[in-house]
Amino acid sequence: MKKTCISLFLALLVTGLGAPAHAAPARPASAQDLEQELTRLDQQLTADQAKLDELNGKVEKARGDVDVMDHKLAADQARESELDKEVKALARTQYERPALTVSTVLEASTLQQLISNLAQARLVSHRQQAVQLEAKNLRHQDQDIRNQQAQKLVEVKSAQDQAANVVLQTLTLRNQVSDQVLANRAGTVLQQAQATQAGAAAAIVSRSGGSAVPFEAPASNSFAYGYCTWYVANRRNIPWMGNAIDWWPNARPYGYAEGGVPAVGAVMVTRESPIGHVAYVESVNGDGSWTVSEMNYAGWNVVDRRTIHPGGVPLVGFIYGKA
Repeated sequence: MKKTCISLFLALLVTGLGAPAHAAPARPASAQDLEQELTRLDQQLTADQAKLDELNGKVEKARGDVDVMDHKLAADQARESELDKEVKALARTQYERPALTVSTVLEASTLQQLISNLAQARLVSHRQQAVQLEAKNLRHQDQDIRNQQAQKLVEVKSAQDQAANVVLQTLTLRNQVSDQVLANRAGTVLQQAQATQAGAAAAIVSRSGGSAVPFEAPASNSFAYGYCTWYVANRRNIPWMGNAIDWWPNARPYGYAEGGVPAVGAVMVTRESPIGHVAYVESVNGDGSWTVSEMNYAGWNVVDRRTIHPGGVPLVGFIYGKA
């Protein structure tokens, strides 16, 4: 409903359409009305973007959770397979050498010892089967948790897509109003120039925004566009998921070395936001400082460079290549 009303408002502003002939003509929107509408849309865009940022964080967190559970399930399956082999080996041994044999009876000095030997064999077998059953139940529990997290990822990803559409719609409306405001301002400048008769009239209207180094995300980069994680994933092969702060624990299962010393090509992980921050180390300097390139530090979708000295940031550490 809000989008329809704003679209109608803009159509009247830009095209100058009036009411039917028998009705009073629509009042043209004043420059003040346009300025107020632009301010309102700027505020709406800020709120929409904040909601999208929140959902982007949830999506990355959900992806990281699913990734962790995938590794845990793989470990569960390996453990269950190993226990299955042990149980089968024990069963084969018991078949080939039954607990109750002539030698077992003869070797037992007393009836009590014979009963104790038989009970011990059964106890080992039962314990082994119990451990196997426990491992199987644990795998099923982890599978259920993984499925729940995967469903949560689907739901939050859907909400993220909807929020992204809202941001796009608000941005489109905001730009339409901004174009009209700029056109009005240009007209005012032109009138002033013509009134003074001071040479040729000129009105130059420029628009500029935050610039960003263009990157084409590879097919494997599924991080949210415009953020630090997306940028670094274009500079390095990042097989794990999660928010920036999750990269430090999530890199280990993939065999990536970590440490506290900067190195060219390493990923710097810091606590510079509630969900962390990552940057790409471009160079290491002789005074112990290092230079990084990064995105979403100076602004969303903006790439910048910083030179950092030891102790200058809340450093978590550096992620190097595969060990």
